[in-house]
Formats: sequence, C-alpha cells, structure tokens
Amino acid sequence: MSNTNFKALSLEPHQQQEFVRFFFNMPEKPPSTVRFFNRGEFYTVHGDDATLASSCRSLQIKFMGSKPQLSYVCLNKVVFESLLRDLLLFKQYRVEVYTRSNQGKSTNDWKCEFKGSPGNLTQFEEVLFETSTIEFSNWVMAVKVVQNRDIAIACVNIPEGRFTVCEIQDNESFSELEGIIAQITPHEAIMPIGDSAELNTIKSLFDRNGILVAKLKKTDFACNDILQDLNRLLFFFEDQQRNAAAFPETNLKEAMGCVNALITFLDLIKDDKNFNQFKISTIETNRFVRLDLAALQALNVLPKPGTKTTSGGAAVSKNSSLKGLLDNCVTSQGRRLLEQWIKQPLRDYNLINERLDVVASLIKDPNTRSVIVKEMLPRMSDLMPLARKLLSKRANLQDCYRVYQTVMNLPRLIKTLTDMEYHCIKSTIADPLQDIAADMQNYLAMIQQTLDLDLVDRGEFLVKPSYDDDLRALHEQKEELISKMHKVLRRVADDLELEVGKTVKLDYTEQHGYFLRVTLKEEQALRKRKNYTIITTIKGGVRFTNDKLSSLNEEYRTLKTRYIEQQKYITEEIFEVASGYANSLKTINMYVAKLDVLASFATAAINARIPYVRPKIHKEGSGILKLKKLRHPCIEDQSHISYIPNDVEFDKNDKIMYMITGPNMCGKSTYIRSVGACVLMAQIGSFVPCEEAEISLVDGILVRVGADDCQLKGISTFMLEMIETSSIIRTATDKSLVIIDELGRGTSTYDGCGIAWAIAEHLVQNIKSFSLFATHFHELSRLAEENDNVENLHVTAVVTESTITPLYQVRKGECDKSYGIYCARMVGFPEDVIKEAVDYQTKLEDLEGMKYINNFEQPIKRKLIKEADVVIKDSLSKLEALIDEGNQDEEAILEKWKSELNSHDNLFLKGLIS
Repeated sequence: MSNTNFKALSLEPHQQQEFVRFFFNMPEKPPSTVRFFNRGEFYTVHGDDATLASSCRSLQIKFMGSKPQLSYVCLNKVVFESLLRDLLLFKQYRVEVYTRSNQGKSTNDWKCEFKGSPGNLTQFEEVLFETSTIEFSNWVMAVKVVQNRDIAIACVNIPEGRFTVCEIQDNESFSELEGIIAQITPHEAIMPIGDSAELNTIKSLFDRNGILVAKLKKTDFACNDILQDLNRLLFFFEDQQRNAAAFPETNLKEAMGCVNALITFLDLIKDDKNFNQFKISTIETNRFVRLDLAALQALNVLPKPGTKTTSGGAAVSKNSSLKGLLDNCVTSQGRRLLEQWIKQPLRDYNLINERLDVVASLIKDPNTRSVIVKEMLPRMSDLMPLARKLLSKRANLQDCYRVYQTVMNLPRLIKTLTDMEYHCIKSTIADPLQDIAADMQNYLAMIQQTLDLDLVDRGEFLVKPSYDDDLRALHEQKEELISKMHKVLRRVADDLELEVGKTVKLDYTEQHGYFLRVTLKEEQALRKRKNYTIITTIKGGVRFTNDKLSSLNEEYRTLKTRYIEQQKYITEEIFEVASGYANSLKTINMYVAKLDVLASFATAAINARIPYVRPKIHKEGSGILKLKKLRHPCIEDQSHISYIPNDVEFDKNDKIMYMITGPNMCGKSTYIRSVGACVLMAQIGSFVPCEEAEISLVDGILVRVGADDCQLKGISTFMLEMIETSSIIRTATDKSLVIIDELGRGTSTYDGCGIAWAIAEHLVQNIKSFSLFATHFHELSRLAEENDNVENLHVTAVVTESTITPLYQVRKGECDKSYGIYCARMVGFPEDVIKEAVDYQTKLEDLEGMKYINNFEQPIKRKLIKEADVVIKDSLSKLEALIDEGNQDEEAILEKWKSELNSHDNLFLKGLIS
C-alpha cells in the first residue's frame, strides 16, 4: 500500500481491508446510481463509480486494500458539489451519500444519509441551487395500470409545490400517456413491480424517451391513508379547516394511489418543511395541443437531453432548438415558464390572441420594452424558492430582504406597463400586479420597521437595535469596534502609503468578517510585509489583515453572535408573518414570468434576420392553413445560411395533403418541419417566420421524422417508426397537423411503399387531417390522381454529370426522377460501382421503354406504361394459348406475337420492343 493512499484516506491497512470487505458486501446497485462516502474533509467514490468520476473530472484513480483491491477517487468539497450537479441535472443519475454513524470505532458502520435523483433534488437543493438558479421544472411521475388500459397518473414538482393527477382511458400503444409525458417531461418515473404486457409497454415508453424508472411494491400504490398525508402536505390558509377530502381531485381513488407512491418514494412526510407546501390540480389533457416526444425531438423544440445550459457549463447554441431561439428571458422564472409553454401549446383562441396582443404591444414600443428587459426584470428575484423557504419556516432575514427588494421594485414596473396605454398589457399583467402590490404593503412596512437597512449594504441582516435595551447595548459595542477598525485602516494606509477609501478599503463578508482590501494594481505594496496576512486574491483586489484587525474582528463576530441570539424572538415573529405572504409571492412570480416570456417573444421577433409577423388565428375546425414565404426559424438564424422561403396552403375544402418528392439534401424535411414549428410557435403566442400567416388552431402536431436506431433499447429503426406512426393513426383527427418523413425505409421496398401508401390513403380519406408526406417512393405520387384533395410537390435541383446543386424551392408537381446516382458521384464512389449501379437501375426502371417518352409529363408517362402493361399481359395470354395448341412451330408463334405487339402505337411499348 502506497503512502499516498494511506495519507489520503487516513486509514491503517487493516482498516482499508475492512472497508473493502464492507463495500463488496453492499447490496447491488443499478449502474445509474453513484455512491459517495463522506469522510469529513473529502468524499470518496469506489469501483465503477471511481471510473465514472475520473472520466468526468480527470481525477487520478488509486487503489486500497489487497486481494481484492478496490479502486477509489478522492473528491474535495468543491469537486464533489460540481460532480453532484452534473450527475443529477445533466446525466440523469441517482446518487447516494453515505456517512459513518459511529466515527472512529469501525469502518463498516456506513449508512445512507442522503438520496437524490433527477426528479427528487430536495436533499441537495442548497448544494445545487445556492449559487445558481432553477431554470427547469422538476417533475416526478407515477403511473399505474388499473384495468382495460385505464391509466392512473400522478405527478409532483417539489420546488414548485404542485401535485397534478388524472385518470384516462388509453389504447394499446399508450399514446395518450405519451402525450402527457411530453407535456410534463418528468425527470423520473415510478411504477408498480410487475411483468404484465401493459407495464412492460409503459416501461419501454419511458426508456425510449430517456426517463429514469424506479419500481415500487404494489402496496405503495394503495390509497388507504392518503388523506391523512395530504392534510399535512397540502396548502391551507390559517383560518381554513385542514380537510383534503374537500379537493375534488381526491375522488380519483386510483390516482390517489399514485400520489401515495410519490409520497413514499420521495419521503415527503418525513421532512416537516414539506408541510403546508403543495397544491393539487387535475392534468387537463384537452386544454393543450397534443405533442408527443417524437414531435418535440423532430421539430427541435427543446435542446437535446443532457446538454448543458450556460449556467451549467458549456453553452449550447441558441439556434439549436426552438426553445433556445425564443429564450431571451432575463429571469429564472421566465425560463421555466417558457419551457412549460413550449411543451403545452394552447388550443384556446382567446388566450392565444391575448398573448399575441401583448407581444405586438411590446414590439410597437421598443424603448419601453428595452427598459423593462434591461432595467426592471433583472431586479425581480425568483420568488418561488423564497416562498417555499418562508412557508417551511427555513427563511432568514436576508431572504426576507430579497423579497422586500423585489416588491419595492413592483410600483415602477406597474407604472411603466400602465403608461404604455395598451389595454391588453394593463388587464393581463399590470392590474393583477397592482392588486398584489397593494396586499404587500404591510409586508414592506414590517421590514422597514424591523430590519436595520443601514447595515444591509455591508452584508449584515439584523433587527434594529431600538427594539430592545440589550440589542441597543450590543449595537453600541459593535459600533465602537467598527470605529477602532477604521483607525486600523488609517494606520495601515499610512504604513503602505495608500489612499483610504480608494486604493485601500475596509470590507466585510459573511465568511471572513472584516478585512482590508487593496486593488490588484497596488498589490506590490504588501510584498515582504510580514506584519500583514493575505487572506485571498479575487478580481476586485487582494484581501488581507493584520493582528490588530484580526483581534477586533473576532470580538465583533462574538458580539454579532450574541446579537443574533438576542434578536431571535423578534425574527421568529417576522418569519411567522412573512410566511402568510408566500401565496402572494408565487402569484407575483407567475405574472413576472409571463411578462418575461412575452417580452422574450417580442425580442425574438424583432431580432430575427427577417422579422417575424403576427399570425392571423382562426378558431379550431376552420380548416385553413396558409403560410406565405415560410422559413425555418432555427435554420435561417445560422449565420452561413441564406434561406429560401416557400409557401404552403391547406384548405379543408380543397387540398389537405401534400406529397413531396425530390432528391436528398434539397429541403424536403426542412420544409415540412418548418410548417410544424410555425404552427407550434403561433399556438404558444409567438410571432412566426413568414411574410403572411393564417392558421386554424390544431388539436395536435403529430410527427414521424427519420428515426435513429434504438438498438440499445431493443428497438429497430423500422419498429420505432411503426410505433410512432401507429400512435399518429390512433390519435389524429380532422383538426390535426400530421408530418411524415421517409416512412417505410427500414424494410423491403415493396413492404415500405405499401405501408406508406396505406397510411397516406387512410389519412386523406378517413381521418382528413392536414398532412405533409415527404417520400422517396415516387409511386405515392399516384395518390393525387385518385384523390382530388391530394397535391404533389417536389423540391428542385440542377444536375450535371458529376454534381447536384439544390435550389431549395418547392414547386407543384412530382419529381421526374431519382437523384441517388448523382449523390453517389458527389461523394466520390468508385466509377465501377457507379457504372454497375446505373446498369442495374436501367434494368429495374425499364429505361429502354422510356426513351421515347422521357420528356413527357409524369401522368402521361404513367398512362402509357399502364396501357403497355395491359397490352403485354393480353398478348402473353394469347401467346400461351398458341403454344398450348401446338399447331405451329415456336419461331412462327414468336413472329406472329411480335407482329401483333408492333401493331400498337404505344410509345413505351415501342421503346421496349426496340
């Protein structure tokens, strides 16, 4: 055993061996769970977890014990917190933190003290969010199959204090459940232990969408004592009887079983800070546009799972997702609301227009919008975590002051909004904020009367000394010490020949207390001065002290501790009163977030390379979708792109399906996705990237676009596209928008073409939804000949012998040929391979027969080929009859047969015969 290992762990060799035995005897854990061991000054991870930590943070792996050896990595507190944040927020891992319950006696008395998972961050909130903001909604979902595919669902968001529940009837693909998952996007899901076909299908659904799944005993999904638990957890006003049965949601007994499972899984009852925190509501599936996770991914609505935001590390390009493009929010609550809105597009005509009215007003008044975004909203603290701390009696005076600051900024914001003189802004944001601001006046008065606001600037949050004689005496002693510290400052300034208040200052922080600071420029004045001790160097200068100041600082800390102890009876009263305002703070937060998101939409519309326009919204069922010079918002935002816009026009009384053909990389997929993105933007209340837009509200945006292989999850490309397409067929209505790209590629040509034809025909004849169908099966173009409400479109390209140049223009009609050979030439396929491909293509496509009709329109070509097929089939029947008679020799029979074929004037047939 090396000295480094012995020193790192402070363990004797036999103690190390004892821990190794304990570790290998621990219960087996899933690979997605990481175990940390808290050793006081540092943490360790072992085995596979050590390998993971080493790869994430480039840390050295060491070994302890002998036969067997155990690998380990040591993490200081900073690295531990950083790795913890990555594992929980980005990599979607669970974590367990073990501590020793009996320090010093044995190394095998470790017990799990803290647990965390992507959906349950409660025990790590201070570590994860103390120095950063909460910019995402954190949901955990519980699902239970009742019978006949009746599904009970419950979700909880602990930071926001919300339960949501519902019971639904679903189909065998569980497409309704998938739609709810897309709306909520839980970080974690729990379900009962079991091996039924339904549970396995739901488990596959969660796995396919990258959601961590835990299984609980079936008894955990019972609802026997749920009302007792909800009486503690749900929010009630002080004068309200604590009776959870009064909420209609508790009548959903199966859903209440799921709530019970969530409470058990997350240990909500064990922590009294959760009491009186939660509200409960019903999941309203019909209020929002139906989006499944395939649609969210295909339309690039959200950043890819696991990508870090700017607050988490490496920045993600804004134009990589629709959320990134629209996210100009300046508050955390705004970013959370934007994510919620973008996953829940509205179907309510009035609410959508209300949002659009506000966005239009903010666009018309750029100066006021700039003031709101740059000066006012940044001063509005995120009140959600503060309200939670107030309700759970965990707040301190600094938290109360942050609330005070935010509420003090409300009047100016309200006046600015009111002065804009737009009724929509006044009624939807300014007036509600005005009402809440009036309710908060007593809170402001309480803080002004109790908190010593003169000390706030130096980072001290204390009650005014006038409240108590003892406080007054302690305050006088503190002020005397501060006076002495200023004398020390002046002596040090003389000694260093620096100017008081400019190049050398007396500073204070909660961590260090009082200290001196010089600018970085004057740092050399401290060199070789043994009577000064440097504390730390920061961007703002060098912090240092001397013996006299250190002594005074210690005296001050002691007095401050006594002061805080003395003021406790007053602060407890402050916190009790402040907790009564928690509900108002959540409401303020909601309206501030709403203003932030709508201002963000206005900024996105103005900052686009070509400004977005307001869409004209028609009520659901109107059957109109007209987009003139439509652009894809994410692609046009890329600096190296010069985007070619195109039109689309649907009418329920005319064209409801477009079949789009054309070469690869020429814009088919971009065109159809841009339609989906534009409709989604309109229904969340955003302006859209068009020259003109008329949009009838849709009840669903259903997308099947180029699937990746899911071999790690046991699902092939073809199986995945069949699952997604089956969900579309089961859920689409005549008010839906359906987008399908390259369906049927994962199987044989005939199977794929047949399935694609059947699905397209079903959509246009039975469901009658607006549909965009991009395909390389040119045979599907014939659907337009059989259905008047289908139209063929194609994307264009210019080709030479060795090149293909996309024009990215969408034109009427079908594509005249396939361009696969040109693509193969462009990427440098060997010439002999190209030649063989051309020869085989010639055989497959009957190119000899095409030589007289190559420049004809596609419908005429098809008509001539069809006529030739009838002639050939008829002549072959006659030929067979002549051979069966046996009256003539074979040569005579063949000559007679050829002569009969030549008598027809069909040009395709003549080409074949020649």
